[in-house]
Amino acid sequence: MIMKTIIVITILSLGTAIKLPSNFQKCNRKQPDLKECILKAAQHGTTQLTRPYSELNIPNVDPYELTEMSLSGGDGPVAVDQKFTNCKFYGLPQMKLKQFEFDFDKKKLDVKGTFPEIQMECNYEMKGRILVLPVNGQGDSTVILKNLKITNLFKYQEIKKKNKTYINFLSGELTMDPELVTFNFRNRVDRRLSDNLNPVLNENWKEIFDDVKSSYAEVINQIVLNLLNKFFSKLSLEEALDD
Repeated sequence: MIMKTIIVITILSLGTAIKLPSNFQKCNRKQPDLKECILKAAQHGTTQLTRPYSELNIPNVDPYELTEMSLSGGDGPVAVDQKFTNCKFYGLPQMKLKQFEFDFDKKKLDVKGTFPEIQMECNYEMKGRILVLPVNGQGDSTVILKNLKITNLFKYQEIKKKNKTYINFLSGELTMDPELVTFNFRNRVDRRLSDNLNPVLNENWKEIFDDVKSSYAEVINQIVLNLLNKFFSKLSLEEALDD
């Protein structure tokens, strides 16, 4: 299925340099186990994102709030236009990192890990067809992704400002593979639509999710990209990593 994904996220520009919050771990670029140190620091830092950090312009990310995302249907099993608003993503700080590795020469960041559970709660509007079932409705929705494995390769550029080096992440390529996906769409007007739709979605979850996976992957990719840029637009490399 070919889908067009529109995600409303604000990425902040470079700002005034700040120091690394005291509850974040720090590494030295000259230490022999730098890769291992960065991985441990990133894992520890991820778990700290259950409260806001105003100095980094990072909100509490559990839940992470997304204003709007739109997915346009194609010719596959999910031939339906979907609009999600007022979304809340739960479970991001619980990510278990397997790799968080910078290549400072090629200016890349390689991230691998698993989210035990991502829960997405949104208001929705959709119109079209899922498998053979006509769909036209709006209401509240919950989508849960269990044991979501991700691989993400980010490219970035370095920007010099006042003798400090900042990172601006340009793009990310994310692949994802959930162990299980469950859907619950609650229709505000006709409950019979929900009663008919949800069993079909959950009995055929893999076929359905495979058809929309690239769009959901782009949503997760943009969320992580946004958080990285918020962090590194305020925190210089010199402050994040001692020389």
